[in-house]
Amino acid sequence: MVHKTDIRGINNFVIPEINTRCSIAETVQASSEYVASLKESDFKGYNPLSQSANFSWIGREDLKGSGIKKRREVAALVGDYVENDHKQIASARKQMSDLVDSIDFHSLKRMLKWSDNRGKVNAGRLLNGDSRFRRTLTKSQAPAEAVALVVPTGGNANIKAEVMFARTAVALAAAELLGEAGFIVEVWGYAYSQGCYNDSKNKNAIAAVMLKSADEPLNEAIAASAGSAWFFRSGIFGMWAAQGDADWGLGRSCELPKEKQKYVAQAIGLQQAHVMRQGDGQHSVKAAIEVGIEDVKEAISKWTAKADGEDEY
Repeated sequence: MVHKTDIRGINNFVIPEINTRCSIAETVQASSEYVASLKESDFKGYNPLSQSANFSWIGREDLKGSGIKKRREVAALVGDYVENDHKQIASARKQMSDLVDSIDFHSLKRMLKWSDNRGKVNAGRLLNGDSRFRRTLTKSQAPAEAVALVVPTGGNANIKAEVMFARTAVALAAAELLGEAGFIVEVWGYAYSQGCYNDSKNKNAIAAVMLKSADEPLNEAIAASAGSAWFFRSGIFGMWAAQGDADWGLGRSCELPKEKQKYVAQAIGLQQAHVMRQGDGQHSVKAAIEVGIEDVKEAISKWTAKADGEDEY
C-alpha cells in the first residue's frame, strides 16, 4: 500500500516489477501542497520532515540565522528564488556553448509537423528513434515536438549539494537553449532509492516532480528549487517516507539499471523519455556538468537520428 491523498496532481502507486513505491507530482505546486499536508500520523516509520535541517548538507547556507529549524520548513520554500541555484544554472549555460554548436537545427526542424489533432509528438519515442508516435495533449494549442529530459536530482549523503544540483542546472539550461531555437522541452526531476522501506515487499522508492511543462515557458525559480538538492533532502525525502515503513536512512540513492529506466518513464507517463544518468562517481560540479552535457547530446542525437534524409512522414 501507499499513502492515500486527495491532493490534486499527486499520484501514489506501486510498480511491482521493480518492487517500487512511487509518488509522482504533476506540478511543483502539487508537490509543495502534498508535502505540507503530511502529518506525523502519515508516517509509518521514519519522518524526515520532523528532523532538524543541516543547512550546509542540504545546500541552503543562506538560511542560517533565518529562524527555520526543520526540514519541513525548508521544503515549504520550494518555488522561491535562490541566488546560488541561479548562479549554477548560469554557469552551466555558459559551458553549454559547444552543445548548441553541435545541434543540427535544420535536421530538428524537419521533424516539426502540424498534426490534425494539434497534439504533440511523444518526445520519449522521438528520443528513441520512433518519429511517428503521437500523443494528444488537449490542453496545448501549440503543435510542436517536445524533447523530454528526466533528470536525477538525488544522491547519497556523501555527495555535495552543488554537485547534485549540477545535473538539474544542465537540464534547465538545455531546455532554455533549445527553447530559444524554437523547440519545446519538458523536464522532470526524479529520485530513486533502493531499500528505502522496512516493509516485506516493494522496498524501493521513486519520487518525481515535473519541473517544466512542455506547454509552458521555463520558470527558472520554480524549476530550479524543485530540482535542487535542498528540496531533495527535504521535500522528496518526505514524499518517499510517506509511502511505507521508511527506514531511518531512507535506503541508498542510486541509478536504476538502464533496462529498468523504462519504468521511470512509465511512472511519469512519458513512455520512453530520456532518463539522464545520475553519475554516482562524480564529486565535482565540473565533472557533473560535463557528464550532463554529454547526456543531453546523446538524447538529441537519438532524437535527430531518424530525421536525416526524411523530409516528410
